[in-house]
Amino acid sequence: MSLTDENLNFACPSCSDAAPVVVGGMGGSGTRVIAQLLQSLGFDMGSDLNESLDDLSFTALFKRPSLWPLQDHLPQLDEALDLYLTCKGQKSASWRSQADHQARVAVLWDSIRRTDEWIDDGDLDTRMGFLNTLSVPILKWGWKEPNTHVVLPFLLTALPNMKYIHVTRHGLDMAYSSNQTQLRVWGPHLLQRPVEPNSADESLAFWCAVHQRLTELKRLSEEQIFILPFESLFENVVPALTSLCDFLNQPEALDAALAAISTVQKPKSIGRYRDHPPLMLSLEARTLLGKLGYRIEGV
Repeated sequence: MSLTDENLNFACPSCSDAAPVVVGGMGGSGTRVIAQLLQSLGFDMGSDLNESLDDLSFTALFKRPSLWPLQDHLPQLDEALDLYLTCKGQKSASWRSQADHQARVAVLWDSIRRTDEWIDDGDLDTRMGFLNTLSVPILKWGWKEPNTHVVLPFLLTALPNMKYIHVTRHGLDMAYSSNQTQLRVWGPHLLQRPVEPNSADESLAFWCAVHQRLTELKRLSEEQIFILPFESLFENVVPALTSLCDFLNQPEALDAALAAISTVQKPKSIGRYRDHPPLMLSLEARTLLGKLGYRIEGV
């Protein structure tokens, strides 16, 4: 399958039959709640996790601006995915031995250190330890890392059995989020210009770029992508979780999913944009917000 948008135009072969369930979205969108939900349904979401349940091994391998543009770095992306799947026990075709795997991890880690690409807090050597420890393969597994959406076109082609859950929140609320790391790291690449990371207008522009790209990928890969509005967990929870369980091919898990979500309190930050001066919205932004089910009040 070839996936195309204004930033991407490439095709790559499948590299594994692995079938992870993956959670991504913009930082602060509520992805941790969905990771916790999946854990309650019996999914192993990894062990190298921070307090937000981000898989930091995936972060180290893929949250690297040097991998952009994706179409120019397919060998590096394939190598990163092969190392990640190997440590998860989901061995791809190029896996040969544990010693070979450890040598490849060491070479990549040296490269990441030289380019100063370890973006998140934490010790890079700890990540190396996790990647060098080969796990027993697990049937129900996955990872949560918000930045997954950046490399999603590659992952959809490389892992045709993968299921991806993208958590959305109202773009106007996200414009005023304190978490603007993705705008800083990926904004210049997705927007193709310098960005001001402390600007609500810039944050909204980035949100639009991310979700315009996502809706195109959803159109091209309907069966692999599920878009879950975070707000629906508090406003339309039964239909939202029914659809999610159907996407996971686990309709019988609905009661357990509802029980897990019942303990989550609705964040006071939902609707926070109403407490800020209105942003100037283009017709394209208004259309995209509406397409994703978000009403615009007072703007």
